Amino acid sequence: MNRRRPGRLAVLLLAAAAALSGLTACGGGGGGTTVAPTVNAATRTGVTVTGPTADGDRPNPFSLPVFDLGAAGYTAQEYFFGGTATSYAPEPATTLGPDGRWTMKASRTASFKTRMLVLRPSDPKKFSGTVWVSWLNVTAGFEIGDFTRESLRDGDATVYVSAQKAGLDGVPGAEGNGLRKWDPERYGSLFHPGDDFSYDIFTKAALLVGRDRGKLPVDPMAGFDVKQVFGTGASQSAFRLTSYLDGVQPLTRALDGALLIANFGRAAAFQTATGTDAADEAFSRPPVRIRADLGIPTILVSTETEAESVYPARQPDTATFRFWEIAGAAHAGGGPDTIGDVVKLFTRDGLKLPTGSLGSTSGAVGATAAPNSLDWQPVVATAGVDLTRWASGGPPPPALPRIAIEGNPPRIERDADGNALGGIRMPDLEVPVATYSGTVPGASLMASLFGTMSPFPPSRLAALYPDRQTYLTAYDHAVDKAVTAGYFLARDAPSIKAAATANATALFPDH
Repeated sequence: MNRRRPGRLAVLLLAAAAALSGLTACGGGGGGTTVAPTVNAATRTGVTVTGPTADGDRPNPFSLPVFDLGAAGYTAQEYFFGGTATSYAPEPATTLGPDGRWTMKASRTASFKTRMLVLRPSDPKKFSGTVWVSWLNVTAGFEIGDFTRESLRDGDATVYVSAQKAGLDGVPGAEGNGLRKWDPERYGSLFHPGDDFSYDIFTKAALLVGRDRGKLPVDPMAGFDVKQVFGTGASQSAFRLTSYLDGVQPLTRALDGALLIANFGRAAAFQTATGTDAADEAFSRPPVRIRADLGIPTILVSTETEAESVYPARQPDTATFRFWEIAGAAHAGGGPDTIGDVVKLFTRDGLKLPTGSLGSTSGAVGATAAPNSLDWQPVVATAGVDLTRWASGGPPPPALPRIAIEGNPPRIERDADGNALGGIRMPDLEVPVATYSGTVPGASLMASLFGTMSPFPPSRLAALYPDRQTYLTAYDHAVDKAVTAGYFLARDAPSIKAAATANATALFPDH
């Protein structure tokens, strides 16, 4: 039931500070007028693009999706791009405060060469016109993308960008997970000056696949007619996109919309002492909002795991912003398709999770609980479809309830079974058979991301549902309610109901 639509962030920036003032005319978002460029994107940014890349020591690019792209009518091609990147610093009078209204300026420059992995329809006629630019996540010490099937249903293109240093070089003790050592023949020529430059590197990638890219000598979009470019990132990548939206988007006005997933209300640094900005460092900084004057459709999807962390940075829904918060869901939870794809990817590419500053994933749950398996990807799928419609001039997504939180420090309010109150109500919470938690008390941050699920004892199940059909009738009604409320897609309802029917056999074997 893996319906997660990758969100993708695209922005424009010239490498030199002097060029910033002239860039907005060819930008894509923020309500500005689009003017066709007189020179192509590679020339404007001083970037050289090569590709598609050839096989190296291994037969596939790093983190290539494990599902059959060809059967879905898609092609995956990898490109290298390099040049000079710019870092950012706040203007002298600017404080990087919690409201996100930051004024930034171009700072230093450095050379770089990195890659992008492009998924697009094999048939240009089936291209929707939408490009999602995805910031690859490096929390685990190597690149992980939201490689799921959702965007393939609508003919969108997805561009995965290796924007951070850890993606190329790995992390101490696990350097072999970095691109350069994982496949030296393919990736040995890549180099990264540090995460301070990641924002501009990401910008350049987005510009190279945007609608104003012009005629490129090597075109990662193969001449496709791009209409709108969105951005996305999950977890640590969403930290960085939060900083991008608050500090860089106002300079470029290039985004048509943004979909952020599970950002904990945190933002990444613009300047670091070591050249890398680990996820745990973001938690040492105060929570941050998405700036209210951003002016482009933006959706932030959050789970129960992040709820108490993001609470101080909660902001109201507006004409251009939606905050969706899913009760009962865990940051690293998901259905069997999600988990199965991750296992296949790790096995194929020979990846192992290093033990880092976020802690081990072992010992995450006790004997009476399992990792939280509540599948919240249908909500992300809906957010992606809604953002596309919204940015195209259609109606906004629904404003939905937030998880109930009270107290100081803030704590989630729960019902008699221990499930969270308020928020987006997944059918599994409306018709519960277990207690779902977004965190693991006492566990490391990494382990806590998986949450817990504690099945109800038979006596509680019998009290709630006299028989299997009672449960299924209630569950089907909850799915229909989610569709009506606007956080499930009608096209996903049959498969969600079918999965519940299959699970009910084990839950109610004697009925």
